[in-house]
Amino acid sequence: MNGSALTGPGFSEARLIASLEEQARSVDVTFAAAGRDLGEGLSLFDALKERLTALSGQLSGQGIAAAGATFRRLAEGLRPLRQTLSDETAALVDIATHSTAAGRTLEKLVEHIRLITILARSARIESISIQGVGRDFGDFANEIVELTTQAKATIETCARDHSRMSGLLTAALASQREFETRYGPALWALADKLLVTIAEVESRQRRGVELASEAATRSGTIAMAAGMAIVAMQSGDSVRQRLEHAIAGLRLAASLDEGPATGLADESREAARRLLFALESAQLEATAETLAQDTQAIEQNLLVLRNDTGELVDLVMSLYGTGGAETGSFMAELGGDLAQASALLAKCNSARAGVDQVAKALGNLLDICQQTVDALATTVSNIVLIGTNAGLRAARVGSNGRSLVVIAQELKFAADLVARDSRTLPPSFEQMQKASAELKREGRLDATHFNAFDREMGEALAVMKEISGKLASELERLTREGTAFGRVVDQARLGFSGVGASADALAAAGHAIAGMGEPVPPADPASETAARDWVTAQTYHRYTMTAERTIHSRIVGATEAGGAMPAQPQPQPAEDDLDALLF
Repeated sequence: MNGSALTGPGFSEARLIASLEEQARSVDVTFAAAGRDLGEGLSLFDALKERLTALSGQLSGQGIAAAGATFRRLAEGLRPLRQTLSDETAALVDIATHSTAAGRTLEKLVEHIRLITILARSARIESISIQGVGRDFGDFANEIVELTTQAKATIETCARDHSRMSGLLTAALASQREFETRYGPALWALADKLLVTIAEVESRQRRGVELASEAATRSGTIAMAAGMAIVAMQSGDSVRQRLEHAIAGLRLAASLDEGPATGLADESREAARRLLFALESAQLEATAETLAQDTQAIEQNLLVLRNDTGELVDLVMSLYGTGGAETGSFMAELGGDLAQASALLAKCNSARAGVDQVAKALGNLLDICQQTVDALATTVSNIVLIGTNAGLRAARVGSNGRSLVVIAQELKFAADLVARDSRTLPPSFEQMQKASAELKREGRLDATHFNAFDREMGEALAVMKEISGKLASELERLTREGTAFGRVVDQARLGFSGVGASADALAAAGHAIAGMGEPVPPADPASETAARDWVTAQTYHRYTMTAERTIHSRIVGATEAGGAMPAQPQPQPAEDDLDALLF
């Protein structure tokens, strides 16, 4: 076909060029839209990675580790509490036994001192009737009364403190026994339950570590697929440029009879036309092949993006079940357990407060009673000495002083009773002090420990609730963003569903172009050379890619080496055939 056929009303050629322009626009639009979708998808993927990082950080970080450590300390502190309470109850019972004995002794001492006082007052009355010694006996009696009054005050102080301590001891023992009976079993069961809670917390930590590891592996695969898709996407611009260059070459072939080719001879003009058809046919076929390869790579990488991201989201959801609902249930149960623990510890602490009061009161009592025993020893010694001297003086008086001698003997006997009974107090108090050592031993869970437990439980529960809230929020966002990412990638894949047809159409167009032109005898070498030089000058400077220049050199070089155009003219396809290929 001559040049006028290309520039005139020839329908097939014009339709072919228009179709190639439409294909170029379609490829450009498809790649641009897919690029935007992929860019949006990568932003969503970055958000997904942030969610995964946040999830793994919440579940494997210091917060949940500290909470788990608190629960473990609580469980470890509660489990031995049963034996501790039992030992303390036994100590209280032991103290109560010796306290009862000491109380009876103090009552006897009060009675003995009261008897001595009565005897001293009787001696003072009796001495008034005895001439010569009455004044001396009166002085003796007054001295004894003064000593017994002091001794009585000392014993009563000790007895009062002992009575107060006994009251505290009775209350503490009752509270301790009530706690062991009513609340102890619940506390032991709670300790066992907390161990199960610790296992669940540690399991969540492990899940966080597993998630971080798996997410890192899959994120690397996804990022690589995204990078490869981006690289392949760049081919859209190169395909568009190559199509524009091919179209420009075809338009150049259509304008050979006018414009820049007016200086060529007819034979050179026909040779240039055939060379342009061969050149653009090869360019289109190569472009079609590149487009098909890049489209396949893009679709494969988009499929990897879609599947791996979906699997990653599925992995997270399988690790954490129903997410917020399951975690909320766990947290509600944990909160109930800790509230129960706090109430039980408060009751236990109340019981222990009574024990602490007993230990403190007992310490004060031991000091006072030791002072009482020492004072009684001195008082008894003085009473015995005074009574002995009074008895000797009364014996010298004769029969009139016989009553005073009897009183002096009674005083000495009563003083001996005081000395005897007071000697039983130190062993009783020593046994009480020995038993109280269990209430003061090192490492004992006192009020400070219980308050610390309660505070740490509250803090640990607050941490777990915060993590639970964040976990539910992150899972919700992860699901939402994962769905959005999949939708965007699916949209990008859908956009490429027609690119394969475009590649086939370009290949068919290249094949059709090879047959455009009428069979003519080979041109002479001079005409061929002029045609090659002219085509190279008109087209080579437009190329922006090495592949285009390589194809140009191959096609033009083939004509130079063989002395003829590489593409032999073929019958022009019918108009319906072109329509089927391109539309």
